[in-house]
Amino acid sequence: MRRLAFVDIAILALVFWSVWSLRFAGVENTGLWTMLAAVGAGAMLLAIRKESWRDIGLHVGGDARFVISRATEFSILTLVTGFTVIGLATALGYPPTQSAVLTQQPESLSGFLLDIVFGVWIGAAIGEELFFRGFLLSKFTTLFGGGRWALALAVLAQAIWFGAGHVSQGASGMVMAGTIGAVVGAYFLTRGRRALIPLMIGHGFVDTVSQAIYFFS
Repeated sequence: MRRLAFVDIAILALVFWSVWSLRFAGVENTGLWTMLAAVGAGAMLLAIRKESWRDIGLHVGGDARFVISRATEFSILTLVTGFTVIGLATALGYPPTQSAVLTQQPESLSGFLLDIVFGVWIGAAIGEELFFRGFLLSKFTTLFGGGRWALALAVLAQAIWFGAGHVSQGASGMVMAGTIGAVVGAYFLTRGRRALIPLMIGHGFVDTVSQAIYFFS
């Protein structure tokens, strides 16, 4: 199992970073294409290994009240973590570079709405949570052998990967994303009951509001 997990992580890394690196060739929307390719690779591996989507957390986790409460907690948690890291980095003289997702928004309302649907909800909310807290966290846990320390190492590993994917925001931006990835990963395994859907809803809500504020201002 650990050997298969290592192979799967290597495949996911090859797909993820190969598509991600296309940004250096001038390809647009590499974030969305990266997540679509990575989730697609993860889905193929699930089918090959005969694992279910529920195994990686694709379930509700409880009733409607649970989903709403955990999505709300997720939103507050990510905002507090993000603003705390930004505040500390700015105070030290290393403010994160503004995300291209915000600075390169389309000027028309229709373009903005398409960005929300594909960039925020499909690429970030669904794609990132499925890939990082779903596929990667599960594979890293198996790789490290199970148990409490394995979970801690798995959370750290997916958080480092998540942070590295935000290199365009500078060193402090990577630290911010990585910290959020670690906090969310730990939350997913504990209060989140290993349920991805509340995290997807909270992630989509936070990103939608932040982009809307930037666009309309």
